[in-house]
Amino acid sequence: MPRTTEQRIYERLTAIPETGLPAVKELLWTDLNYDYANVLLAEHGDFHIIHTPLEAGLTITAERQVIAQLLSHHPYGLYIFSDPDGHHWHLLNVKLSRAEDEGAPAAAQRILRRITVGPGEQLRTAAERLARLDIAAIAGAAGQSLPLSPLLVQEQHDLAFDVEAVTKDFFADYERIFRQTEARVTGLDDAEARRLFTQQFFNRLLFIMFVERKSWLSFQARPDYLRALWGAHRATVDNPDSPDAPNFYRDRLKVLFFAGLNNPGSVDYLSQFPQGFVQQYIGDVPYLNGGLFEKDALDERDDVGVPNAIFPAIFTELLYHYNFTVTESTPLDVDVAVDPEMLGKIFEELVTGCHESGSYYMPKPIVAFMCRESLKGYLRDTCPRESGEALACGSGRRSRGGIASSTRASTRSTA
Repeated sequence: MPRTTEQRIYERLTAIPETGLPAVKELLWTDLNYDYANVLLAEHGDFHIIHTPLEAGLTITAERQVIAQLLSHHPYGLYIFSDPDGHHWHLLNVKLSRAEDEGAPAAAQRILRRITVGPGEQLRTAAERLARLDIAAIAGAAGQSLPLSPLLVQEQHDLAFDVEAVTKDFFADYERIFRQTEARVTGLDDAEARRLFTQQFFNRLLFIMFVERKSWLSFQARPDYLRALWGAHRATVDNPDSPDAPNFYRDRLKVLFFAGLNNPGSVDYLSQFPQGFVQQYIGDVPYLNGGLFEKDALDERDDVGVPNAIFPAIFTELLYHYNFTVTESTPLDVDVAVDPEMLGKIFEELVTGCHESGSYYMPKPIVAFMCRESLKGYLRDTCPRESGEALACGSGRRSRGGIASSTRASTRSTA
């Protein structure tokens, strides 16, 4: 069976942390059909792909400064950054949108959206999004002959880096697997109790995925903690799919939840067991305060559980299909990945009773606006002699427009 473009791209992405720039070139020239360029990394007509190694490492500030310089000469493009060793890579799309500021005319603003490639990154989503950038496929879908206009190529890049599309895909898969799991939970006949148990179970798994991305969890020296835990469980069971097999939820996850991550009164549960008895089941985990891993009435029941058969879908089709990020994004700088804001969407859409109680999750742009306006008011009272523009900068509003933005906007409008 021939490999698809997506499969080839995934294999190429997994090679980049070790191989570096040669693998990136093969991705662009061979897999995505962009042209070789002498000075640039690749191109298709006036659409340019530019690589910039950053000696001080990958930082949002440095990337934004470089892009501000590049946009005036390369208004259509994909901007690629790497660390000095070539192990970590950022692929950045710059989307221009229009926004209305209080007391200011509409101005173009740059939204940086990045796909991260590096050790420990889950690259299935990245491969899916980058497969949309294949020049041959774009031409075929548009019914156009080569070369394509830079505007058309740019539009496809804007769509491929659409984080909202990733969010929708993740939520659709989350809801599907949530329903499958809910239907297979054992020991609960009451539909409401089964729903509440499943909600709690998935809340815990998602929280663990974000903690895993912080590199706070390790099992057998592997950073993909939950997947490593599941693999170790399967290795000790002759037939893990048998109904009579040792249960992963009971034997591993409940130990993790209540003897590892739960820590009422700052009690070190793990030290009570000699010779790493508990660690052999759950590895190295931090002690976390908070109520998420406190036992409730359903957790106390030994007859309530999750069958082994549902975990392959949970891990393969959801938790390790998508890339999770703990990078704090802003309305003008986002990762094309699942971030903690997804917890708010899940809360609104699936948590029982949130609409009845009037509980809603406030979107990030609104939170950013409220914080900025609050800071402006504070600075206005504290620094009465400062100008309005200085107060706006101090409150976190970014400078907008400029030569690069206006150049690209005007170029696009006449393309």
